[in-house]
Amino acid sequence: MESLVSLQQKADFERDGIVKLQSVIDENLLAKLNQCFEWAVANPGPLAYGSPNGENITFIDNANPKGYQMYGDLVLESNFGAIASELWGSEYVGFFAEQVFLKQGKSKRTDWHQDTVYWPLGGEHWANFWIPLVEMTEEQSVQVVRGSHKSIMYDPTLNPNDPSTLLWGKAGNFPRLPDITADLAKDPSSWDIVGFDVSPGDLVILHPHSIHAGGANDDTLAVRRNLVLHFCGDKSYYSDHLPYTPGIFEHKPLGVNGRFLQAGDLYRPASMIRVNPQ
Repeated sequence: MESLVSLQQKADFERDGIVKLQSVIDENLLAKLNQCFEWAVANPGPLAYGSPNGENITFIDNANPKGYQMYGDLVLESNFGAIASELWGSEYVGFFAEQVFLKQGKSKRTDWHQDTVYWPLGGEHWANFWIPLVEMTEEQSVQVVRGSHKSIMYDPTLNPNDPSTLLWGKAGNFPRLPDITADLAKDPSSWDIVGFDVSPGDLVILHPHSIHAGGANDDTLAVRRNLVLHFCGDKSYYSDHLPYTPGIFEHKPLGVNGRFLQAGDLYRPASMIRVNPQ
C-alpha cells in the first residue's frame, strides 16, 4: 500500500511539531468538510465564542457535543485515521474533538498559546488536523514556534495589552509565556516560526503542545474559514497538570473499564470513536 506520510514529513513533524501534507483532501471530502462547517456555524455549541453574524466576525466553536457523531462519521469515511496512525506509528487512533474558526472583516488574531494549557492531556501522540477551507498565506494561516512541542508549559496572558492577566497565575505556577508578537515586531528573527501557504485540499498537522497562533484577516483575505480535528494515539494520556478550578474538568472522562480516568491513564474515554483501520 502506498505511504500516506513520507519519511521526510514524519521527520519534520517530529522535529518541528508541524507539517503540511499538500493536496491530500479530495473534492468529495472537502465538500463534506464545508457542510460540517456550515452546520457548526448554524448550530453553535456550549463552548462557542463570538457570533457568526455581522460585518466583523470572530467566531470559534469547540467540541460541540451535538456534532461529535457527525464529525466522527466523516472522519471514518476519510483517511485521516490512517494518516495519523502512519505519522505516529500508532496502532490506536481516536477522534477527540473539533474546532471551527470563522473570521470576517476586522477580526482578531488568535494569540500565541499551547492547547495543553487548557486541556488535561499529555503525551506524544496528539495531533491537530488544521484544515483550510479557503486559500491563505503563511501569515494568515496557523504558525508555530519550531520545536516548542518539546518545551515546557507556559501561562498565556488573557489580554495581550495587559501582561499581568495570566490564565492560571499563582494557581498554575507556570512561567509566563513571552510576548512573542512584540518580540517579532522588534526582530523578526527573534523566534523560529514555521508556517505555510495553504489552499483547500491541504492538511496541516501540528502537535497541540506547540506554541502556535492563527492569523487575522487582511485586505487579501475577506473571510477566513478553517476546521480543526483533534486526534490521539497510543502514547496519549490523561494528565492532572492543570490547577483545580471549580466547574472545569470536575467530571473526568469515563474509561472503557467503567472507571473515571486518572493521571497517567491512557486517554481512552468510553465515548471516543476509534478511527484508524484495525
